[in-house]
Amino acid sequence: MKRLILLHVLATVLVLGCAASGQKASPLPTAQANDNRTAAGELKNYALDLHLELVETTWYPEQDRGPSLRVYGFSETGKAPRIPGPLIRVPQGTEIHATLHNTLPTVMFVRGLHSHAATGSEPLRVAPGEAVEVRFTASSPGSYYYSARSTKDSIGEVGSLPITEDLPMGEGPFGIEGQLNGGFIVDPPGNAADDRIFIITLWMRGVITPPFREIAAINGKSWPYTERLSHHVGDSVRWRILNPSVSDHAMHLHGFFFRVDSLGDGDRDKSYSPDEAPHAVTQHLPPGGTMSLTWTPERAGQWLFHCHMSSHMAEPSVASQLEPDSHASDHAGAEDSSGMRGLILGVTVTGDRAAPTMASDRKPRQLRLLVREKPATRFSLARMGYLIQEGAGAETSDPPSIPGPPLVLTRGEPVEITVVNQLKEETSVHWHGIELESYYDGVPGWSGASPQTTPPIPPGGSFLARMTPPRSGTFIYHTHWHDVAQLTSGLYGPLLVLEPGEKYDPAVDKIFIISRAGPDESESPLLLNGSPQPPPLVLKSGTKYRLRFINIAKDDSDPTVSLGSNGTPVSWRALAKDGWASPTVQPLQPAHQLVSVGETYDFEFIPERAGELTLQITLGFLRTQITQLITVH
Repeated sequence: MKRLILLHVLATVLVLGCAASGQKASPLPTAQANDNRTAAGELKNYALDLHLELVETTWYPEQDRGPSLRVYGFSETGKAPRIPGPLIRVPQGTEIHATLHNTLPTVMFVRGLHSHAATGSEPLRVAPGEAVEVRFTASSPGSYYYSARSTKDSIGEVGSLPITEDLPMGEGPFGIEGQLNGGFIVDPPGNAADDRIFIITLWMRGVITPPFREIAAINGKSWPYTERLSHHVGDSVRWRILNPSVSDHAMHLHGFFFRVDSLGDGDRDKSYSPDEAPHAVTQHLPPGGTMSLTWTPERAGQWLFHCHMSSHMAEPSVASQLEPDSHASDHAGAEDSSGMRGLILGVTVTGDRAAPTMASDRKPRQLRLLVREKPATRFSLARMGYLIQEGAGAETSDPPSIPGPPLVLTRGEPVEITVVNQLKEETSVHWHGIELESYYDGVPGWSGASPQTTPPIPPGGSFLARMTPPRSGTFIYHTHWHDVAQLTSGLYGPLLVLEPGEKYDPAVDKIFIISRAGPDESESPLLLNGSPQPPPLVLKSGTKYRLRFINIAKDDSDPTVSLGSNGTPVSWRALAKDGWASPTVQPLQPAHQLVSVGETYDFEFIPERAGELTLQITLGFLRTQITQLITVH
């Protein structure tokens, strides 16, 4: 749940602590990071025999024998605990016989061990010291998981509690119990798919009583200790992403689009046909959600797949933030050159470079993107922002705008953008959603290929980014420096790619950017186009408008955009998601859309009659809103 977002201000995230008291505890078994390549149990003739134990264990979320935590986890009987828990993977129609032995001092409720033929089932209650047997048939192919918590509420139910709710279940489901999860994959008849399974887990402390701390992991490890993946140009890459955590996530792939093959909630898994499957560079995963995706790496280099919530991917080292009572090692831990931590996977693509994204013999268009401070005034603090210059004229001394001005490019037209850093600190720029060569992707110390990786842009320095956008759509340019203050100070802007011959007309092409005024969600207002109180907008009835929505807020992963009058939504037509155009003309639909952080959505809207409308941005967890009045003449 996003309670962690509000409380993030009270202490630095990723500070390790343990549940131990001052009394020295007996040694615990060490949990192994589970890469989910090997299935658990004994499978013979469509019958699986599986024996699981719920145990207390020592978990090393970073380097082995580094900083550690005491947590609860799953193990197969007679084997070491694993985080995430042992993988259950069977073909459809398999009869499963599972035994669950609870060695913990707490009653646990186990979910997910059922046929998935219906909407779900009651959790299994397993008392301390008790062993419970369960038998069922895995009848529905899909991506699922099993979990255990000391509350009967599902992960999705706990994660969707608003900030105003009390938490009668206590801290356990968020902290020491947060690693009690395992993958459960049911394959259709035939051979199992050649895929990888990645499970997101969280550990939290201070959800109820501050200070708040958090650890975010994928398959039991936190970047830079997550598995480094390798693929070849032209591979068909299939991943299953399971989120048995109480927070939602916005999973973003650099440099490529992926096809969303299925979305689920742990009990059900909806598959899409190739014709109807969404394509995205960022996909929202709610608490307890799952997805499977396919993508093809077309360009060599190093790329990232990560949660776009800043608190899940831009953190200090764990060892430097340890508490005195934690299980700390003597070494400080590796400092990653990119400055990132958390829910991140690194992907190296090798092989001959595929055909250029867009081949062109045209002379590149020349642009300068100036990164500079916006001085403080009587009414505002100093900020950071962007300016765009084209041509050989003298450099302007104007202050930057927040958000940055629209960066308007043309599909198929090569462009060279010189990023000039006029700040007093290093920075970088990521061209979010643009398909380009890795070196220009903008992640310092990572993008490119060893030994030539993208450098940070020093104060007074510059970096030349080259790209030829292969598709039109709505994208984002923003800092990818690990200091979140750069993003919340204003280093972001809309990146629009138009069709050849098309001109950007702000009279009918409307941009709406959701952001924050600072790194502290409890004190920093939500912004729409840089303002906590956006001015009224005037539209004309009968005119066709393109509405472009962008969410680049720090951690606000669940804002819902709605457009209507007196609570009744008007209708609009979906045009694109993340810049990927809808393959066919979509029907009109109610003007209501969740836009997670890192996502963009385009809609066509034609006001039918004169009157007053309200554009409303609502945060589900924080229960806050920002509105813009629209007058239709």
